[in-house]
Formats: sequence, C-alpha cells, structure tokens
Amino acid sequence: MVDSFRVRVKVSDAQLKENWLASLSYPFSETAGQQSINGEETISDSDSEWVIGIDPDLSGALALLKNEKSDCSAQVFDSPHLQVLVGKRIRKRLDAKSIVQLLQSLDAPPGTKVYIEQSIPYPQDGKQGWWSGGFGYGLWIGTLVASGFSVVPVASLLWKNHFELSGNRATKDESRKLASTLFPSLSSLLKRKKDHGRAEALLIAAYGKSLRVEPGMCNHFEE
Repeated sequence: MVDSFRVRVKVSDAQLKENWLASLSYPFSETAGQQSINGEETISDSDSEWVIGIDPDLSGALALLKNEKSDCSAQVFDSPHLQVLVGKRIRKRLDAKSIVQLLQSLDAPPGTKVYIEQSIPYPQDGKQGWWSGGFGYGLWIGTLVASGFSVVPVASLLWKNHFELSGNRATKDESRKLASTLFPSLSSLLKRKKDHGRAEALLIAAYGKSLRVEPGMCNHFEE
C-alpha cells in the first residue's frame, strides 16, 4: 500500500510539473501548430537555435544565444527598470513597457525557449526583497508567454551545478569569471561586480544550450 501510494504521488507531481510547463509554452493550442498574434498567423519554432537566459532580479539581465548556419552569436541586455515612489521612499522596479519593447526588438522566432531562474525568497532579503523578487519573476514570465516565447523556469542550483558553481565558496565573482571564459568578446561587459546579473543571464542561457567550458565550442560572439 505504501509503495503504491508513493508511486501515485510521484506520477501526480510529474503531471503537475508538466501542466505548469505546458501553460508557459508556445503555441498555446495542442491541436494546431499555429497561433494568432496581433491578427497574424505565426508558426511555432520551438526547435529554434535561439536560446534566451534571464536573471529576473532588478540587477539582472537578458542574454540571447543563437546559432545561424556556421555562426554563433551572444548578446546581453540589462533588465530595464525605472524609479517609483513606494510610500515615502523611491525604489527601483522593472519597467514592463521597456521589457516588451526589448523582447520585440529581438525578433526571435515564435516559441523560442527562455530559461529563467526561479525566484526563491531568503530570510535575509526582508519583505521588500521578497516582494520585488516575486514581482520581477512574475512580470518576466507573464510578458514572455504573452509575447510568444516558451518559458522554462530553472532552479539556481541546477544551472550552478552544471557549471560547478554551487557550494559555500561559490561567489558572483566566479560567475563573472566563468561567463568571461565562455564569452570572451563580452568580457568587457562583465568587469564590474554589479555586472553579475549579465554574467548569470549568459550562464543560464548557456545552461539551456547545454554548453560547458570546452575549447573551440564557439569562438565568435557579438555584443
């Protein structure tokens, strides 16, 4: 009885996860490979060579990796934000309109996969940190799905384990160093400590493409 119950729970958990991912995927209809956006019929390209990685924090970024013919390219964009008045204090918040404009400017194939780091609240972040993290994570997901992308939430431990960055001794400086190794022509954009969001977005995208630190992997990248 116990074993049977455990099996049922595992299947149920897997189904719940599948349902969640399906709700974040393009196209939205399982019966058609096409979906109307702004009155135009578009065809999903979920097997596109484009992959996007996002660090959804206020100090985060969006990274785009794409393979076209024999060419590889990488780009990274800081998350757009603006100042707002919260109570009597001025705080930064993600700029929803600018995020939409950024996504449109990419001109990515419909159904392009986006790997986004899951937002996990930590006690030391405080209430404002919890609210800001959840707001940014939800804003990115909603905007991405509405814009025709297929979203895959990724726990930070997954992509960090992939690059052996997990553990008590791992730091954001190591993320910047590794991203500079993987994407040498973007190293000038990763020099400052506050550039860790750019680095992590690049590494999340690289995780989505299952890249590792290997010589000759791809040696042409563009800003």
